[in-house]
Amino acid sequence: MKRKIETALLGLLLLTCSGCSDWLDVTPQAQVNADKLFDTPEGFESALYGIYISMTSTDTYGQNATYNLMDVLAQYYNVYTNRNHDLYEASVYNYENGAIKDLIDAMWLQNYNTIANCNILLERLAQKDELYFAAGHYNLLKGEALGIRAYLHFDLLRAFAVNYSVNPDGMAIPYAESFTKKIHPQLKAKEVVEKILADLNAAREALKSVDPVFDETFRDQYTNYHYAQPYKNDIFMSYRAYRMNYYAVTGLMARVYCYIGDKNNAYKYAKEIIDAADDGAFWFASEYDVSASLKNRDIVMQSELLFALNCVDIQDLFYSLDASNYKNLSLLEVNNIYTESSDFRRSYLIGESSVSGKTVSYKYAKIDSSKGGKIPMIRLSEMYMIAAESYYSVDKDLAAGYLGKVRRMRGISPEVKSDMYEHLMEEIILEARREFVGEGQLFYLYKRLNHPVIRNNAEIVLSTAQYCLPLPANEVEFGDREEEYLKY
Repeated sequence: MKRKIETALLGLLLLTCSGCSDWLDVTPQAQVNADKLFDTPEGFESALYGIYISMTSTDTYGQNATYNLMDVLAQYYNVYTNRNHDLYEASVYNYENGAIKDLIDAMWLQNYNTIANCNILLERLAQKDELYFAAGHYNLLKGEALGIRAYLHFDLLRAFAVNYSVNPDGMAIPYAESFTKKIHPQLKAKEVVEKILADLNAAREALKSVDPVFDETFRDQYTNYHYAQPYKNDIFMSYRAYRMNYYAVTGLMARVYCYIGDKNNAYKYAKEIIDAADDGAFWFASEYDVSASLKNRDIVMQSELLFALNCVDIQDLFYSLDASNYKNLSLLEVNNIYTESSDFRRSYLIGESSVSGKTVSYKYAKIDSSKGGKIPMIRLSEMYMIAAESYYSVDKDLAAGYLGKVRRMRGISPEVKSDMYEHLMEEIILEARREFVGEGQLFYLYKRLNHPVIRNNAEIVLSTAQYCLPLPANEVEFGDREEEYLKY
């Protein structure tokens, strides 16, 4: 029975692979047999590619977990004034609306489907000897699958569970560490975090000795971003920006520790990324990079991406929304967010849509940028923000300097109000509003800080329940899950 379920899941995974990538070119996927798929080293690699592609589903990071639903909750868009908009009910936090509930349920199911496929891959990998694979490939497969499993669980935790700072002992989500037809038990938030960190530590250990991100030949900012380059004629070890690489795992650890309020470790891992950037592993995009013609504009500032998903169809997906009055994502209060005229994010990464005539983010817009087709998942500027927040109690001037550098690299004044911790945090929130348009991160920041959501210079105070997406009804009915947020 388990073999039949496994084969069906792999078929579903690979069916979702059509569309958002040109990595996989294979025959009708629903007929793929699990034994056949894992019969060669290349089969393992194809399975991992399929996992990444499944993450670009419109149910999750290809739309709703980034620039669509999650950014509507963060009030980036002028949705709340249009009762006919598909996401109007989400903009007023009515999660009981049937259409919104369907989107939320789909996000949950798609992420757990991808997690299940990570577990299939890891279990099959455990049956093989490292020497079965080309040098380094075994550890890359293991480290990336563990890192993805942690990433997906963490976003499910942030979306569906009560804020960690409110109740770390509250019942949260299941953590699926194995492929089984049995129901995974619901865990407390702190137990989920422990498992996330265990996966990330194991991923770092697997990747640290084999990941090409450490190759010194790539640390040259006068060539194209090294993460987007092939590596020694080994396609599986190439293009590390679009895979769960060592630095992506490290950046995610900084994000997780910041989430639980462990400032020492949050700073430790954020600083590791900052040091790597100082050593040439990353660099902030320049105004020159983003001011090129639209065709050549670096709209995602790719030299700053610790991790991104490759999704060649993203501009077409955004176009389909932009062309509809009931779906388009016109940005709200742009001039109130980008207050300095020298801020090149406003000048070159936001503009008028040729389709709807609305002001939109160019990160996914149909401008046919040759540098588009990427979904940012973790970027360098977030590490500076985490460092600023985490180090304030140790050295407030240095902490302010971290945030000031982000501002300076965007062409605006590096001066940061830091006389009080609360003032610094307001500065971080403002900078996050500028940085993370379309990336699905802002709502999680508001939630973590128990901060009102800002819309049109007004503050929307949300209840604990409004900060939590509701669990799917089937999970509650058949999975014996507690909905912790209902207590609030």
